[in-house]
Amino acid sequence: MIPIRITEGIELVETERKGIAKARVINQQSKEDLSWDRFVRLNAVAELIRVRHPVTKKILDVGGFDGALAFFLPDHDIEILDPATTGGSILSMPADDREYDLVVAIDLLEHIEPKSRNKALEELARACKNHLILNYPRQESRNSQKLVLELTQNSLIKEHVEWELPNTAKVLETLHLFGFRGSHQSHTSIATWMGQYLLLNFLPEQSKPFNRHLNKYFTAESSTAYLYDLVSCERFS
Repeated sequence: MIPIRITEGIELVETERKGIAKARVINQQSKEDLSWDRFVRLNAVAELIRVRHPVTKKILDVGGFDGALAFFLPDHDIEILDPATTGGSILSMPADDREYDLVVAIDLLEHIEPKSRNKALEELARACKNHLILNYPRQESRNSQKLVLELTQNSLIKEHVEWELPNTAKVLETLHLFGFRGSHQSHTSIATWMGQYLLLNFLPEQSKPFNRHLNKYFTAESSTAYLYDLVSCERFS
């Protein structure tokens, strides 16, 4: 089993709010060393922001870990809240109501116990002024997730399987209660993810050139079986 590793090339700078840090890129070349599964989901969110919200500058990345999203959005002001790296609580965020123009949560919701997910969505909505973007593995990937767990015993995948993956229809329904309406799109090949993730777990050093190759040539690979749902919402009240 391999834990998620902090990426070199980004530093987190403390802000006036305890638990929230600003991501600052110090070596853009380190982007090439991201594992493919992280690269594709960060790239998908960044592309959505560039297309739909090009003038939005201040972003809160909840569960953003090491701040790697900043590699993909160098012209944006990105702040990070993550229990593992900044010490901030996702269920009680140190942010004012509607403080951030845009709030993102990339592969966060599936790592929150189901009983606390509505509270997490409420907190994300509370801190968000205009736009909210979520990304997480689709429920339809469950069988593949179970097999990867059997082979790797990865603790992150264990949460995917034991806690169940988010239901996008229910996520959108819950966010509507908090004043947001939105839609979703699916992306990223399950089959490519399985091979890449197994190699990353069993042969982490050998996986590095493989991940660089995937990042360069297979970021937007088409598929008939998708791994992720990308949810985009805007405030209506």
